[in-house]
Amino acid sequence: MSLISAIARVRFLQRAGRWLAAFLAAISLSALLALTAGLLDAWLAFESPIRSILVTSALAILGLASLALLFLASRFSEKKAAHAADRILASPRNPASAALSLPSENPTPLANHLADRAREAAATEIAALPAHRVIPWRTAKPAVIALVLTCLPIIVLALVFPEASSTIARRLASPTADLPPWSKFRFALDPASPVVVYGGELTLAAEISGGLPEQPVEFLIRRPGKPEIQRLPTFRESESRFSRTLDSVTESVSIAFAIGKARSEWRTVELLLQPKVLAGKTSVKPPAYTEREAVSATLDTNEITALEGSEVTLSLTSNRPLAASALIFTPATAPGTTPVPEEILGEITTSHTITFRWIATRPGTLSALLRDVRGTPAATPLELGFKSIPDQAPVVDLMSPPRFLLATPSSVLKIDGRAEDDFALSKVRLVRTLEGFRDRARTVAPALTEKAFEVGDSLPLDLLGVSPGQVIELFLEAADHNPSLLGQGSSEISRIQIITEADYAYRIRAKTTLEQFNARYQAIAEALRESKESLEKMRDAKEPTESENALKSAKQAHQKAAELLEKLASDFPAFELEKRLKEIARKAASDANANLDQLAKFDSTAPAAAQKKQIKEMLDRLGARQAEQQQLQQNAALIAEAGKILEMAAKFQQIYQTQKSLSERIRIIAEEIHKGNDQNRRLLTSLADTQEKNREALDAFATELQKRAEASANPALQEIISSTEDFLQALRMSDPQSVMDLGTQSGRQGVSEDAYVQAELARALLETLMSKPNPFAQACQGQCQKFQIPFPDVNQTMQQLLEGLMCQNPGYNPGQGQGGGGMGGGGTGPTGNAAPGFSTLDVPVLGPQRMMFEPASLSGSADGKGKTAGANPLAQAAVSETLSPTEKPVETSTAPDPQSIPEPYREAVKKYFTP
Repeated sequence: MSLISAIARVRFLQRAGRWLAAFLAAISLSALLALTAGLLDAWLAFESPIRSILVTSALAILGLASLALLFLASRFSEKKAAHAADRILASPRNPASAALSLPSENPTPLANHLADRAREAAATEIAALPAHRVIPWRTAKPAVIALVLTCLPIIVLALVFPEASSTIARRLASPTADLPPWSKFRFALDPASPVVVYGGELTLAAEISGGLPEQPVEFLIRRPGKPEIQRLPTFRESESRFSRTLDSVTESVSIAFAIGKARSEWRTVELLLQPKVLAGKTSVKPPAYTEREAVSATLDTNEITALEGSEVTLSLTSNRPLAASALIFTPATAPGTTPVPEEILGEITTSHTITFRWIATRPGTLSALLRDVRGTPAATPLELGFKSIPDQAPVVDLMSPPRFLLATPSSVLKIDGRAEDDFALSKVRLVRTLEGFRDRARTVAPALTEKAFEVGDSLPLDLLGVSPGQVIELFLEAADHNPSLLGQGSSEISRIQIITEADYAYRIRAKTTLEQFNARYQAIAEALRESKESLEKMRDAKEPTESENALKSAKQAHQKAAELLEKLASDFPAFELEKRLKEIARKAASDANANLDQLAKFDSTAPAAAQKKQIKEMLDRLGARQAEQQQLQQNAALIAEAGKILEMAAKFQQIYQTQKSLSERIRIIAEEIHKGNDQNRRLLTSLADTQEKNREALDAFATELQKRAEASANPALQEIISSTEDFLQALRMSDPQSVMDLGTQSGRQGVSEDAYVQAELARALLETLMSKPNPFAQACQGQCQKFQIPFPDVNQTMQQLLEGLMCQNPGYNPGQGQGGGGMGGGGTGPTGNAAPGFSTLDVPVLGPQRMMFEPASLSGSADGKGKTAGANPLAQAAVSETLSPTEKPVETSTAPDPQSIPEPYREAVKKYFTP
């Protein structure tokens, strides 16, 4: 080993000893720093930032000191190593230092030889030194003493205060960790993991053990990113429990409870963001049978509407990622019943969207409480109304025939109706029934796709083989495409009662006035007169232009006459005399058509003689039946003149019926008052007014009858004219007017018994007048005398006319005769007046064609010539509700709607129509 190597060995061992001393010194320093920092933390209870600074500073000091010691221990040169070797060898020669100081190059070889020998000898001695003698153990002694002095207090504190020492050690070892300082108090926080909904409130409590707090318990709040700590007082719930409430929490904070320097761990209040519905979308796919496309729309209302059976999709988009949740459907139920909610599970389609699907079966309410992926529920559930619209059955309306109709067996019913469905019709059928036979249905529209269908058809009754007395029921039936077979709708039933043509004629007569009766005959006379005058103008024309105008007028007059006469020839005869009118009209129509043909071929350029000859032929053709026509006109005029007297007989019958009804009503009130019920006594005043009006009507009757009798000069009517004078004389002798006046006075005074006696006496006097054996009195009872006229149809027509005039009195009931009992039946109001508008004759009737003629004076003409207005068919489908559709008009009638009757008359109408 060379001298340099030997000295290097000594140098290394010397450094190692010094490094050991530096290491022990660094450990001693670190223990001292830890003890100092721990004592400071135990005393001052540093928070994490200060504790981090403290630990960082201690580590910095330790690091710098360690580097300094290491640097000092490493500063050991070769020269110092040689001196250290000499010191260890204890040789006075100091071989290591001497050998190290010899120069490497000498001037002489001997000097070099001696220097080498000195170096070898020194190296041999140094190498022989053991390592333990070379290491400087004494330099580590102060470090060991320092290490013992610093570690001993730490060990003692750890043994005496293990929990405190452990807490402080952990706080120093993890200066940034949330470790509360050591204290005797223990904090148990409730809740352990505080959670609060955004904007909500949270109550936090701490259960403190380890002794009673000697200082106030504080509530600490630390906001994220801010070092400031807010200290708030707490509420003491018990000796060991303290709480604090946070209001309107809108950010996540850290909280802790503290007593002086002691505190709990910091707990972060987790802020839950509630999901909110940002948008909604609905999709409704109607059932396949409706052939409608699905409809999508944004959810902009709080109600969803869908057809029953539709597939409904509801998509809700939230501001938060959503977790699976359910839609609660609560069906609508009747009051008093508890609905059973149904759960509809949702499907997460995207992170922020959930979709619900269900089939619309019934209406109700929808409630969706959304939850986000953290389980946070929405503040309030989304409430929606759900309206399930059932597929409505088709609406069918049968406008014609009306609800109740009378018809003759040969009539043709007009079927007019409409069917409509909310989606589409599939078929429409006409169903007819007849008692004793099964229903018959005929499909009028077999395959439909439209929403509405108009029905227009006709039904000839003669093809059905019906007979009078039978009742046919008709209704329309429609179906839609709903596969549940519930889409069936039907119209109201129209009932057609079959009547005889005699009954039909009776009803026509009951609505025919004297003016209308006479207008028919005036119409034919007027038409023939105009035709004849037009021909005479042609004959007397001088100028060509005048001839042309006269020819044109003649054609128009004959055309008009031919059309009217043809219609009259095919018209239904309601009166016996009209049968002769039909025959004459048929012949006259033939003559008018013949003239019309001849006028069409008339040559205006022919010689005047030839023209006059043709005109004379046409005039002769029209005049050939003039005698027959004049006879008919005379008979019609006689009937019309007699009708004026017969009309007064009907008027007297009306006065009698009113008096009879009045007497009966007063009797009922008198009996009620006699039994102690004077509720209707107030009606006596109005009945007295009616009595006075009936008395005035009787006076007016007498005056008018006298006037009409004096105006009639026809010898054929002298017998009935004379009987009117006897009737009027008997009326003056019996003087029922005086009795009526007394009845009026008693009624106004409220003396019901006297009022009844006098009303009944007046009725009896009127009945006595009608029982006289003279033609007019018999006419008042509905029996017309037989006139000495060589035409039987005249007497029959007069009797028919009288019956018709009698039927126009609502209170008249013949009880027998053509048309059956009750045909003219009516009612009376609460004051005893006849109640028009409730007669069974108002029921619409369908029968053979019948033209209605109105006299010119009734239709606005004022020429005084009795010209007729245009002829119109008899109303065939007028709506009337005066009869129950299920009953025969002869037997019963249906009460009108009470709201349509004036208040004073409702009670009497109700009693009248009560069985």
